[in-house]
Amino acid sequence: MAERPGWHGIPPSADRYVPPLQLAAPREAITAPEKSPALWIDLDYADGSARTVRGFAMAWTGTAVLAQWIEFSRAREAWVEAARCRRRSTVPRSG
Repeated sequence: MAERPGWHGIPPSADRYVPPLQLAAPREAITAPEKSPALWIDLDYADGSARTVRGFAMAWTGTAVLAQWIEFSRAREAWVEAARCRRRSTVPRSG
């Protein structure tokens, strides 16, 4: 049987999850949309590693975005700098 690309196996337990670096949650001027825009989110981690994930903007301010993504079959979220996010298309490409 050919190997399939991607992650395989049992997801790590919740106590082994390492969250990305994130901003403190803002207290004012938060926009919560009716429909969350799709994003590419650049995440940084305390060990110096970085990763880009597909996710959605759940809320935002002028400088920060509450980003949500799926990791190991669980929804994760973090407040990140708005500059670390960029829009992505959810329209399938015709091929």
